[in-house]
Amino acid sequence: MTGYYALYVFTMLLSSLNTVYLYKKYQLTAGTSLKANTMYLIINGVISAIVPGVLMLVRGQALAITPYSIIVATVIVSCAACNVMAQMKAYSIGKIATVNILGTVGTIILSCFWGVLVLHESLTLMDGVAIALMLLSTLLIRSNVGDKEGKGLLWLYGVIILLGSAVSILSKQHQVETAFETVDTLSFSVWIGIIRVILFSFVAIYYLSREGKKAFAFPKSSVVYATASSVLSGSCYIITLFTGTILPIVITSPLGTGMSIVMCTLLPWVFYREKLSRRQIVGILFSLVGAILFLVG
Repeated sequence: MTGYYALYVFTMLLSSLNTVYLYKKYQLTAGTSLKANTMYLIINGVISAIVPGVLMLVRGQALAITPYSIIVATVIVSCAACNVMAQMKAYSIGKIATVNILGTVGTIILSCFWGVLVLHESLTLMDGVAIALMLLSTLLIRSNVGDKEGKGLLWLYGVIILLGSAVSILSKQHQVETAFETVDTLSFSVWIGIIRVILFSFVAIYYLSREGKKAFAFPKSSVVYATASSVLSGSCYIITLFTGTILPIVITSPLGTGMSIVMCTLLPWVFYREKLSRRQIVGILFSLVGAILFLVG
């Protein structure tokens, strides 16, 4: 069991690095338009299908398909795509650390409620205290109430939290589903990539028909960043699905949040010299303490 937790923590660290550095670099080189998002998601879909596909070829495994898995994969792709767009928009008008931390804290809370109410996983009194601390941290981490920027970003924060929670919950639900027939983890990852490419190819065709090749005339560096980001995110997602069959979501969510909070605070300072107020730093500490309480409780 310790090995699974270690693997999960490593995955969360890589995922945070991807979000704060590679993902942000793509935004800086390609922008935050729908066209930029479309190109990123198509590249991401291709890579997300290739990575598990190669593993399946090595293992001599055939691609499986079931109606339930296809439906769940389609919903996950749609939620994840909208989440990407909301995050890129939030990055362009707010602080990277604030956006990422609020997204991860909100996701853990909703995921834990799902684990308890639907999957019948247990929460202790200490876990309840941890959730309260994380809720308090969101109030402290968010920009000052009187800030015009904070008010403008509030609805984006809500969208990011809801969509991120949907992706996390549906991914976990698929891995533990017993009422409907599901495909294996690698096949599910391949279908996630294929569906993503299909959906956003229609958007790409629309832009190409109106503007021609110049519609996607982005710098080569943006393609490199998108490809590197997709390799990391695709690999991390496969590992998350594998560990999701073993580890309870009421533990993995806070553990992942704790790692994300540390990395999403440290890395923006390292790469972009972003500064946080004392109030926000206290909020980050509350979130970290809450994550620790989840583990020891």
